[in-house]
Amino acid sequence: MANFFGIRHLSPACAYYVQEFLDRTSPKLVLIEGPSDLSELIDPLCSKEAVSPVAILAYTDEPPVKTVLWPFAEFSPEYQAMLWAYRHKVPVRFCDLPAKVTLALEKEEEEREEEELKKIEEETQKKSDSELENSQIEEYNVYDQLEKYLGVNIDSFWEYNFEYNESYEDFMEAAIQYGGYLREFSKMSRYNQIREAYMRKVIAGAVEEGTAEEQISVITGAFHTIGLKDITYSKEDEKLLERLPELSSKATLMPYSYYRLSSRSGYGAGSKAPGFYEILWKNRIAGKQKDAAAQYLTLLAKFQREKGYGTSSAEVIEALRLSNALAGMRNGTNPSLEDLRDAAITCMGHGSFGEISLGCAATEIGTKIGYLPKGVVCTSVQEDFQRQLKDLKLERYLSPQMEELELDLRENLRVKSEKSAFLDLNRSFFLHRMRVLGIHFCKTLVRQQDNATWAELWALQWNPEVEIEIVEASLKGDTILQAAQLELSTRLNHTENLGQAARILSEAFLCGIPKVVDTAVLVVQNMAADCTAVMDIGNTLGILSSIMRFGNLRRLETSSFIPLMEALFLRFCLGIGNEAVCDNSAADGMITAMEKVNAACLSHEFLNEKQWITLLGELADRDDINMKISGFSAAILTERGNFTNEVLAELISRRLSKGTPSSDGAGWFEGLSLKNRRSLISRLSLWEKLFEYVSGLDEEEFKPALVCLRRTFSVFSPSEKADIAENIGEVLGISKESASEFLSAPITEVEQEAIDELDDFDFGDI
Repeated sequence: MANFFGIRHLSPACAYYVQEFLDRTSPKLVLIEGPSDLSELIDPLCSKEAVSPVAILAYTDEPPVKTVLWPFAEFSPEYQAMLWAYRHKVPVRFCDLPAKVTLALEKEEEEREEEELKKIEEETQKKSDSELENSQIEEYNVYDQLEKYLGVNIDSFWEYNFEYNESYEDFMEAAIQYGGYLREFSKMSRYNQIREAYMRKVIAGAVEEGTAEEQISVITGAFHTIGLKDITYSKEDEKLLERLPELSSKATLMPYSYYRLSSRSGYGAGSKAPGFYEILWKNRIAGKQKDAAAQYLTLLAKFQREKGYGTSSAEVIEALRLSNALAGMRNGTNPSLEDLRDAAITCMGHGSFGEISLGCAATEIGTKIGYLPKGVVCTSVQEDFQRQLKDLKLERYLSPQMEELELDLRENLRVKSEKSAFLDLNRSFFLHRMRVLGIHFCKTLVRQQDNATWAELWALQWNPEVEIEIVEASLKGDTILQAAQLELSTRLNHTENLGQAARILSEAFLCGIPKVVDTAVLVVQNMAADCTAVMDIGNTLGILSSIMRFGNLRRLETSSFIPLMEALFLRFCLGIGNEAVCDNSAADGMITAMEKVNAACLSHEFLNEKQWITLLGELADRDDINMKISGFSAAILTERGNFTNEVLAELISRRLSKGTPSSDGAGWFEGLSLKNRRSLISRLSLWEKLFEYVSGLDEEEFKPALVCLRRTFSVFSPSEKADIAENIGEVLGISKESASEFLSAPITEVEQEAIDELDDFDFGDI
């Protein structure tokens, strides 16, 4: 009979004793629970340069991408078994289902669960509340059931009876008993039946190949060991393995992290505290298991002190004493993590977990990330990612802690090489390509200090999900550049309107991909010919203008944009007159487009500025369009200096007159206030006209005007409001202080009730 060792995944004690198990059994072949078609990855896993935690990732090679992971830490018994075989030059391979089968079975399981969920939802809709109460089914969890039977937290039970166990014989006997418990309290799924049948087949195949059964050592989860140890491969197994589903897949190795390894991240077989288990492992191999508790509390105290919390040596000593006492009360020989946490809360957190919560997370989980040497990763996109990190000097950002990176896209004239001169620009290209691919290694941040167009601010943070996203990108190309180019080209092929095409053009520009930029320009050109949506045309013109203004910064040739921009500008000017007859929601989008067109006219001499000024004058004068657009047109002309004080005063008198509907007057003033507010505040005549206008409104006219005016002044700064108060004080003949005090006074209950009544007022199309 083969030799079996039933393990608990990520158990330091199992990792320690599996080496003694292999020393005693002296196998000629080691079989380990893992994907049997990926045994070639064991050698690179055992490389001296590899640093755990690491993982095997298998993924389908066609979208939608499905993935499955096999993670390993230094204290994983499977990993230590591999290292033992590697050191002793003993053949070692995985014996579980092939990855392509696992992926297919997991997909089937997901589909089955979705179908069951739909049935439950349908049945729920048919049942009454009383029937639902009587039909509540408690979710079955093997560990919950086992904890009820044992009467203790399962992790504490394991730590008391296994992690501090110093006898190999006792440990092996207890491990068998533990596997029996799991078997007894578990519901045997079809998936696990298939897995065990396959593992029995692999063992039988090894014997047929010439390895004596007693010379085979098998390391699997304790749950499976019971199902393998005394059962041989049979016809029932053979029938169970007939026509297993498969999904075409690929596989790679990837660095992993303690956080992702932890059960907190959602990993079902994860360790609750990989950082703490590393402490147990280090002390176990040093022969100082009893020092683990003191080391945990010391590291926790160190974190607290570094973060400014007062934690004395006396508190650490008291916490250690209390943890030992708690372990004794719970029939443990040494403190479990639960004992240590309870003692730390009492003695170091002064009864509050919140005071030490960050320290516990840092000590129990940690921020450790694995490493794999160059050439070990298996997809070209992964290799390209690692190469570019090195070339762009971004390797230090491979951290689970978010760090900010400021970029200056201008050429650095203080360095000699072109590579160094454009380092930040190339970083920007790389990060934008990652962003477009949906790889969450980076995200853009808004710069608060200025509007410098040559500067970018990024936040960078690495986690194992990033590696998975990079692997998924390999379906789109061999490099990050190729993948981003295909992604943008695909989006461009499926674009439905001018606005979408323009946004893709902007993305291609930011990513520094001229081929896609050129293609996108042609698409924009073709779509613009048939586009009648003025807002889309104006926004597209704004995007092209921005690219032209900063094309040199990103080293992109933009002369071909000129005829396209001229055509878009002409179409916008011809179409806005009709589309300005709209409601307020459409007016907001129109105003945004007008602002972009105005900025483009100011930036590019080849656009017909005279035509634009004439058009704005017509819009400012018209009575049949949305008054907010009319007011905004007047605001642009005022800012440009095309309206004299006399012309503006005449327009104000006309718009804020008794003959103008209250909603129109207030809407026009709102549009006027969207630009150069400081200039407007300084015009006392404007506030006199506004005061006269509001004073002359009756109650029904005042209600819709109030809505517009409240919206208008909500965007004014406190200092601007103070200056307005001064103007109003002067109009009313009172002091600035009195006016400001009145305007800043809290709303009374009576006033609030009156405002609340406006919620029920029918404002029509305001």
